Amino acid sequence: MVDVMKARFFIYPLIMPCLLVGLLQGCASRPVTPAPTDLRYTSLNLASRLGHYAPIIIPHESHMPQNKIGHAAARFDDKGKEEIYIATDQPVLYTHEETFTANSGKDYHNLYYRFHFTHVPHPRLTAGRNVGLYIVITLNQQRQPVLITTVHSCGCYLAFIPTSYLNQAAYPDEWDITGQRVYGEQLPGRLDYPADFSTDWRPTIHLRSNNHRVMDVELSAFSSLADTLTPVEIKPVETLENLPLGDGHASFFHKSGRHKGYVKGSFKPWELVLMSWWAFDLHIGSDKQLGDPAKTGTVFYTSLKPWARDESNMWLFADFLNYWGWRF
Repeated sequence: MVDVMKARFFIYPLIMPCLLVGLLQGCASRPVTPAPTDLRYTSLNLASRLGHYAPIIIPHESHMPQNKIGHAAARFDDKGKEEIYIATDQPVLYTHEETFTANSGKDYHNLYYRFHFTHVPHPRLTAGRNVGLYIVITLNQQRQPVLITTVHSCGCYLAFIPTSYLNQAAYPDEWDITGQRVYGEQLPGRLDYPADFSTDWRPTIHLRSNNHRVMDVELSAFSSLADTLTPVEIKPVETLENLPLGDGHASFFHKSGRHKGYVKGSFKPWELVLMSWWAFDLHIGSDKQLGDPAKTGTVFYTSLKPWARDESNMWLFADFLNYWGWRF
């Protein structure tokens, strides 16, 4: 009897947060067709590589303010203190490019697209302000997309979708090309591009209303949707560190102290209460800066295992892919 009581003492604290997480997050339903009024965001600027390959992003129920892609902004509040927020009058993709050498010795080119929403409303697990996502498109030496990576800018809800241009020998063991389950969402196991690649074919990312989870990914012909697209401005990710404020500038990220590298105003109370104690991270769920940890002050880890922080850091992309079982 004593052993049973001891087991309950250790097991209950592990079970209860899982149950609460399930209640707060809710069961993910099957993807639905976007409404005709749902916005289809992408760059219409075809003069740059980032514009040519820009994904089409469809937040469902985008008539609601929290589902509109916005841009980072700064202002003074009623007490004269700096306030960082997301304004929805102009959608922006914050971008940069990086080349990496895989373990095979082959070179690949990453296109990074970062974007933000005003908030995730309560009582969802990820409720908080200034929330964002990353979409990373990995190109091979023929400039064909071989992998689409999506992740929230807190490092959570990571998903990989390979394309038909990637040799299946590079896939993780037992990868199912017919489909995959990612934290309750059903996503494709592979995107099948035409044999002759054209940048007219864009990965189209459907986002669930309110929590902005990636709920489906498909290919769409840019030319056939041109009249329905909402233009998004492309800006360098460095713009986030120089937001106009009065006669000066402010950074989207904390630049010093224990919050260094995290988005100002980003705080996830439910994740803090339910997950921080077993993930060993008081900043869990807070959106952060992607970059060299020696400069940003934080690690963009994508695994909740405390011992895998460095290996799952998306900034070190070759090691990151290796950690998740990809054999590029």
